[in-house]
Amino acid sequence: MNKYLFYFLTCFGFLITFSCKKDSLKSPTASFLVVDKVSLKTTSTQGANSHKITDIWYYVDGEFKGTFPVGNVMPIVAKNNANITLFAGIKNNGISATRLPYEFYKQISFNQTIEAGKTYTVSPEFEYNSYAIFNYTQDFDSPGSQFSSVGDSATVIVSDAASTFGGVGGSLFMGMSDAKPTAKLLQTTPYFLPTGGEPVYLELNYKCNQSFVVGVIGGGSDEREALTINPSDDWNKIYIQLTGVVSRQPTYGSQGYQVFIRATKQVNSPKIYLDNIKLIFQ
Repeated sequence: MNKYLFYFLTCFGFLITFSCKKDSLKSPTASFLVVDKVSLKTTSTQGANSHKITDIWYYVDGEFKGTFPVGNVMPIVAKNNANITLFAGIKNNGISATRLPYEFYKQISFNQTIEAGKTYTVSPEFEYNSYAIFNYTQDFDSPGSQFSSVGDSATVIVSDAASTFGGVGGSLFMGMSDAKPTAKLLQTTPYFLPTGGEPVYLELNYKCNQSFVVGVIGGGSDEREALTINPSDDWNKIYIQLTGVVSRQPTYGSQGYQVFIRATKQVNSPKIYLDNIKLIFQ
């Protein structure tokens, strides 16, 4: 009888010990964070505050936790207080498969008191990093342009609400015809751009019913295509990475680079509208 009692007490003790260890390994109950909307704050030298921040890359207490589309619920496993850091994510070159945190937007960090099971909603306002160098911004709202029309079809600045970004100011219109099937814009003045893989981006708002090409010309004659942009019925924003075409050998540090935008007639009545062009590097 004592033998059975010994077995019972041994098994009971093992179960109690295992249960205590299991409880000690449980994570704290998760809380949740929702970034319901985002905005961009710009200075007078940084151009329009238009953006296309699609994702949030987030860290909790310095540890990367994941990437979620804006509006989605993001889990936070922490006790009492957590330091949360948010990075603004974009679609590099407008491609969904190449999402990344945009290096020219400043991260946002804040401390949050955590209560288990609670959901916290924030609406972060991002800014450009102080190291971002704006070679130029072009909004077509006032006289003067960084671009010249060099195609056989002339470009014009339009100001009617139906054809401008946000319905105010001006936008650049590129149209073509059978007689003049090519439209091309060329940055008037060559500028120095960093090579060696340093980040260079062209930001652009556009609306178009056919595709067009963006690239750079190095040294006045070396034309390099960076990206073909597809039609968009509504105004869209894109972040075009120029790093590869600028850093490709040979480089033209002393002679500089010129951005070009080119289109050849593809549809019956081509319409390409451009606005808020920004050339940025570090």
